[in-house]
Amino acid sequence: MKLIKHMIFVDIHDDKKLLINSLTGTMDEIDAPIYKTLSKWQACEEIVPENDLEVELLSNLQSRGYLVNNDEEEIAIKNEILKVLRNDHIQRQKEQRIIAFVMTYDCNFRCPYCFEGDAYFKKEVITPEQIDAALKLAGEGLQAICLFGGEPLLPKTRPALEYLFNKAPDKTYQIFTNGYYLTEFLDLLLSLKISQVLITLDGSEKVHNSRRVLANGKPTYKKIMDGIERCLESGINIRIRMNLDKNNYEDGIDLRENLLDRFSGYKDNLSFELTTLLQDSHDERIDILTEVYRSDTKHSFEDRQRINNFITKKNSILDHLVYGRPIIPLYSYCYAHSDGMVFDPYGDIYPCLGCVGKERFSVGKYYPLVEFKENSIRNRNIEKIPECRDCIYSLLCGGGCPLGLAETDDFFRPMCYSIKTILHKELPLFYKEMEEAMEKSSETVNNAY
Repeated sequence: MKLIKHMIFVDIHDDKKLLINSLTGTMDEIDAPIYKTLSKWQACEEIVPENDLEVELLSNLQSRGYLVNNDEEEIAIKNEILKVLRNDHIQRQKEQRIIAFVMTYDCNFRCPYCFEGDAYFKKEVITPEQIDAALKLAGEGLQAICLFGGEPLLPKTRPALEYLFNKAPDKTYQIFTNGYYLTEFLDLLLSLKISQVLITLDGSEKVHNSRRVLANGKPTYKKIMDGIERCLESGINIRIRMNLDKNNYEDGIDLRENLLDRFSGYKDNLSFELTTLLQDSHDERIDILTEVYRSDTKHSFEDRQRINNFITKKNSILDHLVYGRPIIPLYSYCYAHSDGMVFDPYGDIYPCLGCVGKERFSVGKYYPLVEFKENSIRNRNIEKIPECRDCIYSLLCGGGCPLGLAETDDFFRPMCYSIKTILHKELPLFYKEMEEAMEKSSETVNNAY
């Protein structure tokens, strides 16, 4: 027997390491002596234990899937995993279950950090003919529709929204909105089956109004809060997103705690998503996320996903660490590579909300004629990226997010930075915070007795 090559060591602290099996998705904490033994065994084609402790270790490694008879067996295991993932990927592309509409790129806000830049200059609203074409392309398996912009809830988009809702009244809707016109659209929202309305608040009234302002410079906080309260009273699920940077993250965390108290009666309808701005440096984002996670751990384990689902949804490794759910092997980075379809008012199809309006990321056209590009994110996976085929990280990252690649027409290249950052920089921080939170929890229980 020999050790698999798909083993990843992550330094934690105090000579502790995490051992990750990227084939099976298992994660184990090891100490310095075990690491020393494993390092020795990595060079062995046939492991021969030298004492009872090594015999026990070898048995544990075998039960956790870290051993194979030879390299060919490991390759066969990975090929079988790829086969299952490939078939699922193909099936997901055939069964379009969710789509998104950019109702318009126009927006009534002028947020300084908007990732869509000057897209608000594009004033067109999606037409009934385009809605028909998109629904036809999606097919009968469609279950959910996401509304996006620009800003999807504008007075000028209402006729198009009414047309869409009449054409697809049985679908479940998710809406990304700045929240300014929530009250004006409440009658329409109440006629739908809504999974959630996601609204952005960037801190207290003063801080929010310094960042998320109308095009004419006027404040927005009070009107948004009124709309949130009306929606919660009406039973609509609200997720409040906060875009945090070094200037507002403390204020954002405080606001979340205040809103949890203010809307304590709507526990089942209110959730949060605290995230960092991509414009900030990696070290700044890590510092902010660490503070956010530290505040998360003050809440009960059951409440944590409701008060902030962003950290764990970034990657299933962090999700496994916090909630113990299985690490899911990836054939591609995210849904954008399989069933991501976002339809805009100019006949273009984009793979995800993060790249709308950027023509080089378009995967094709849906109007007036349907056509797909061969060289696009939709056709990108770890079997088509040469560097990913033999990489021990590939099943954990799916090739990485291509939106982070430098300006290029070649999407079949890896984006390795994200997974290695998560594993070797973020994971140790969250692991330490989790340990400290568990210690505090244990001390609280012991003191109670």
